[in-house]
Amino acid sequence: MDERKRGMAAIFTVLFLVSLSLHIQYPIFTPYAVALGATSFFVSIMMSMSSFANMCGNLIAGPLIDAFGKKKFIVVPLFFSGLLMMGHGIASNPDGLLVLRLFNGLVLAFMTPACFALLSGYAKNSHQQGKNMAFNGLLMTIAHIVSPTIGGYLVEIVDYRGTYFIIGGCIFITAIIGVLYIREFEPITVHKKEHDNSGGLRLDKHLAMIYFVAFALMYAQGTLGYELPFLVVEKGMSTSDAGKLFSYIGVGTLVIVCMTWINRVSAMIRTMFGMLVLAACFYQMVVPFAPLSLGQILFVVGIGLGILFPAITTLITEKIDKSKHGTAFGILSAVFSLGIIASSLTAGAVREFISPYFLAFIVVALSITVIGWQRISYNEKPILQNR
Repeated sequence: MDERKRGMAAIFTVLFLVSLSLHIQYPIFTPYAVALGATSFFVSIMMSMSSFANMCGNLIAGPLIDAFGKKKFIVVPLFFSGLLMMGHGIASNPDGLLVLRLFNGLVLAFMTPACFALLSGYAKNSHQQGKNMAFNGLLMTIAHIVSPTIGGYLVEIVDYRGTYFIIGGCIFITAIIGVLYIREFEPITVHKKEHDNSGGLRLDKHLAMIYFVAFALMYAQGTLGYELPFLVVEKGMSTSDAGKLFSYIGVGTLVIVCMTWINRVSAMIRTMFGMLVLAACFYQMVVPFAPLSLGQILFVVGIGLGILFPAITTLITEKIDKSKHGTAFGILSAVFSLGIIASSLTAGAVREFISPYFLAFIVVALSITVIGWQRISYNEKPILQNR
């Protein structure tokens, strides 16, 4: 049992450190790319191509993780990512930065579904799964709060290049921690004679709905990730100011994930409510209907994200057998990447003509319609889950 707890602590530590390291660059990547000569549309291409590589890698990674185990698909990509992030610090033009982001997105595509699949293996029931995902959400939220602020201040101390060397070094250290402490407890089995009747991961209407909601969630988050740094650039704000804006989202998420009782509420109900919160926030950004500042709106966005991420991952684990968790989370990660691709390209192409926030509102509202359409057939689940 002690060995199991140490392994669980190790995967939480790795997820936290990776999230902390990668999110440090959130407020600094766009200004850095602009400083190297990138246009706003080229920045959207860089963000989209990275997510496209990530999506392709996710689809390849899922079945491989199920077949060959999870640890190797966590630690090896981390070593490569550390080197690639250091490479960001020596990039001399936007084209070089694009190549580095492309490869970094590809290698990290193997890590994310492997981490979630490994984490899901520690849970014995839906309630434990919800607790694990909620605790992971808490750690990710703390990382999201502090990392943008750290990134903003690091740039002012060691400039952009020095900051990327620090990020790469942190990811490298995280890979070493993974090698030493991550453990797998489920045996790796390859079925040669017996085959699942489904022939693989069956995408029924409930699972398709979950993936569409995940796409809408990341479309909304990707729109914010693209637009907020440009707001800082256009208004002449400092990188530390950008970090503070992203931290408002993290604080809102932290508030909600600390309310552990919320995990007893049906994951479907939480998903519906979280999407309604996001829709209201993006509508507020286009047509203000409440006297809220940008920081306050972002705080409420964080609340919505804090509700949604654990709820969606819990829905996935409720729907899919553990033997297919690698594939399921690989597809989920690919859908997340697709949302980022679509939001970045769309925002970069239309921001001069129409508010990207309005398009994000439309996508989120459409996902709410899909949830409502599926809700009746999902109604066999109680609103409150038993312990």
